[in-house]
Amino acid sequence: MMNKKVIISGYSSGLGFALAEYYLKQGYAVLGLARRQAEPQPSENLKQYRIDLSDGDAVAKLLSDGLLKDFVADAKEIILINNAGTTMPNAVAGKQNPAEIATAVSLNIATPFLLSNHLISIKPSETLLKIIHISSGAGRENYAGWSVYGGTKAALDHHARCIVAEQHPGVAIASIAPGVVDTPMQDLLRAAKAEDFPMLQNLRALEEKGLLSSPSETAARIAKIIDDKDFGKITIDDVRRFDNA
Repeated sequence: MMNKKVIISGYSSGLGFALAEYYLKQGYAVLGLARRQAEPQPSENLKQYRIDLSDGDAVAKLLSDGLLKDFVADAKEIILINNAGTTMPNAVAGKQNPAEIATAVSLNIATPFLLSNHLISIKPSETLLKIIHISSGAGRENYAGWSVYGGTKAALDHHARCIVAEQHPGVAIASIAPGVVDTPMQDLLRAAKAEDFPMLQNLRALEEKGLLSSPSETAARIAKIIDDKDFGKITIDDVRRFDNA
């Protein structure tokens, strides 16, 4: 399946790594974008590119250096998974770190928008491009302490709706909420200050009750959506819809 190419941001741990493992096992060529590389190299079909995706200059260099264009040049199908993101600042407005707000907007919004725009512009005309935003229920519900995280995820949802409205030939997109996944991000959440982050006790309770999904389980559910022949017909999606199937 080397004519099917997968690009995953934030691939080196957690859900991103589980997604990379899934597609590598399926024989896909995978390009991983992250600050850290996966060690040891899980497959010769994985190409790793070290980059701070919250750094606008670094992302601009990636888009201009030809790497992405060369990677997808012979692809019959391209899958772009915008997975990299941060929940920080985990605090109510007025107690949020300004630098963390700026990083979240850059990483959670600007980079997915830039990568999506670039892949749409460079994809071969006969190639199918599937764009996946890893969204969150936090962008669809109101949670105290997550005005930044929720706001950035809501932006991904609306971006997907607008891409659909533009009717690009050979482009399908979905913004998918993965549920609550047991990743290193959960450790950061549980380290937040209780007085600043009202969600903290709820998140700790989910862990204590064993209600967190594993990265591999969640990756398989996301891949099921991506691999469906009708991918993109549900623009704003959630892996938990399978719970009621």
